Amino acid sequence: MNRTLIHLHLALLAAILALAACAILHAADSGSLPLFAACLIFWGWTAYHRRSDWAGSNLFLLTWLVFPLLKDINRHLLPWHADTLLTTIDRHLWGGRILPAYFRYETHPHLTDLLAACYFSFYAIVLGSVAWYAYTRAMPAARRYFNGLIFLYSAGFIGYFLLPAAGPAFTTHPDGGAGGIIAPPLIAIIKDGVTGMDVFPSLHTALTLYITACLWRDGKHTAALICAPLTAGTIAATIYLRYHYGVDVLAGILLTILTLVRQQRQKA
Repeated sequence: MNRTLIHLHLALLAAILALAACAILHAADSGSLPLFAACLIFWGWTAYHRRSDWAGSNLFLLTWLVFPLLKDINRHLLPWHADTLLTTIDRHLWGGRILPAYFRYETHPHLTDLLAACYFSFYAIVLGSVAWYAYTRAMPAARRYFNGLIFLYSAGFIGYFLLPAAGPAFTTHPDGGAGGIIAPPLIAIIKDGVTGMDVFPSLHTALTLYITACLWRDGKHTAALICAPLTAGTIAATIYLRYHYGVDVLAGILLTILTLVRQQRQKA
């Protein structure tokens, strides 16, 4: 992996852990202490083994471990949120309304079930690709994959702090009672796990697009073709289920394009 990227991402996660410590102290709540302690230990492990071929997968696991602590930071430290700003931008982009306002998933239970399942396929796509590239970690394709993956997470976390927002589903357009079979429990799980600041940019968009492109580029055409409709469904679901503004998705697409173009130029 790129050594500069490793150091920068470790520094970013260290800063987030410092903020999380302040949030935990401010709240006088020990509920997050076990997770915080685990993050500190694994941060040290990852930093110590930063020159290893496992650096990419270690950084990914550390990133996922740190992510829930954003909820404490959002709840106890952030003085403002950018939902109003993102709403204004979206209205200018999409004809006077935010993009999710054009859809009512409550009236289409079968489509809601399908897109909710696609939204959750994000975890299979990400974890499956990480497992594969970790297995082939010594190959140039794996190093390139992890460079892009960690760059996207770094950019995403920076965006979360620059423009922290909860999204339409938790501000102006709350869940009105989804129909269907699988959508209601899935939506409840998502509602319980949101941090309240992880909207801009849409990493569901950026990561699924990036992974699908990587699989195709690296000759895994069957896997890429399987991921392609799931990726399209995931991106549609971020809007349809009101988790993101349209501008978040556009930012995620641009991030992916920049990452892939940069990698192509470096390869050339």
